[in-house]
Amino acid sequence: MPPVALWEALSRTDRYRSWWGWLRRFDGPGLVEGTTTRCEVRAPLPYSLRFDVAVTRVVPARVVDATISGDIAGPAALTIEANGAGSAARLEWTVELRDPSLRAASLLGRPVMQWAHDRVVATGVEEFRRRALRPDLGPVGSEAT
Repeated sequence: MPPVALWEALSRTDRYRSWWGWLRRFDGPGLVEGTTTRCEVRAPLPYSLRFDVAVTRVVPARVVDATISGDIAGPAALTIEANGAGSAARLEWTVELRDPSLRAASLLGRPVMQWAHDRVVATGVEEFRRRALRPDLGPVGSEAT
């Protein structure tokens, strides 16, 4: 899938909750420069992370830079590059756990919390590939599923 087609899929932020069962809240316009989206992610453990994603820069089909604040905080960047006939996408973030109770829990439970994080990320990538990158999705805004 070329970068423009990948961007089309990523731009369907209204579908994020249907793609990712762990995403409990995604309120905002999505990948729009200068906007903020409120999010809640339910971990496979008995806690949720609540955070805002402030989009600071968008170059369609190339870059999204954002600042995360809330239970986790720090910078994040998504880069998309052509890779042969397809695309390579890289999501990088440097966030720290800010919620005091989760920070305390991480002192003893770091391996379990790391497992939960890795599970959410792996499931997210898998579900995005399975649900969002299907060729039958049609144009952005279509009702095809």
